[in-house]
Amino acid sequence: MDNLIRVISLDRTPERFALFQKLNPDLAIERFAACDGRLLDRRLCVEKGLFASGLPYSAGACGSAVSHIALWNDCISRDMPMHIAEDDAVIRPDFHAVAARLLAAQQGWDIVLWSHNDNWPVGLVSPVAGTVSVLEGAPLSAAILGDAYPVFRAFRGMPALVPLASAAGLGLYSISPRGARKLLQRCLPLAGEPARDARDLTKSWRNTALDVELSRHYAGLDAYLALPIMAVMINDEDMSTILNP
Repeated sequence: MDNLIRVISLDRTPERFALFQKLNPDLAIERFAACDGRLLDRRLCVEKGLFASGLPYSAGACGSAVSHIALWNDCISRDMPMHIAEDDAVIRPDFHAVAARLLAAQQGWDIVLWSHNDNWPVGLVSPVAGTVSVLEGAPLSAAILGDAYPVFRAFRGMPALVPLASAAGLGLYSISPRGARKLLQRCLPLAGEPARDARDLTKSWRNTALDVELSRHYAGLDAYLALPIMAVMINDEDMSTILNP
């Protein structure tokens, strides 16, 4: 496995990548130039089968989706699992060692989320058919740039990989070539079809970004969430290049 973390970051927001480097000084990373959604030709994306006509994503969400999809194709071409991060992640400095150990022991995985957005409930696979176990906790993202930062970096609890049914966020994840193929087959063209709300499976979750699209498919994949998490997202809506393209 290639142990580098590919960090998706826009050329026009160098301050975000600089902050990522400052907050994550101990990691083996490689910056991946994100697709700028403001410059994206949506009609060409429809012709290429990436988007369905009328996809209800913002320019930032479209650029983010194209960036992740490009890395999935790279994962397939290399025939090697890949770590992918967004540039607002704060990652435990022992990530490489922990991920190598857990992934080597987990047979046949498609995708592993090492973090999730803490402002949205997480659905974990339940032993009772037709239900999910819901995980909700106190938000950590609001404190990660303050007192929580050194505490989080010093924590060394070994996570477990728990089967995943639903989650928001793609801040840090690992994907296998098999998983990348499945996601490309199942997600494209992106059409914005709603996902299910983890708290109430009869309710819809509006699909406005790629993480929601993936949440539609986790239950049908060998998808896992690391608990406790290995990364925290700053998740500042004022900084978001998806909400504020």
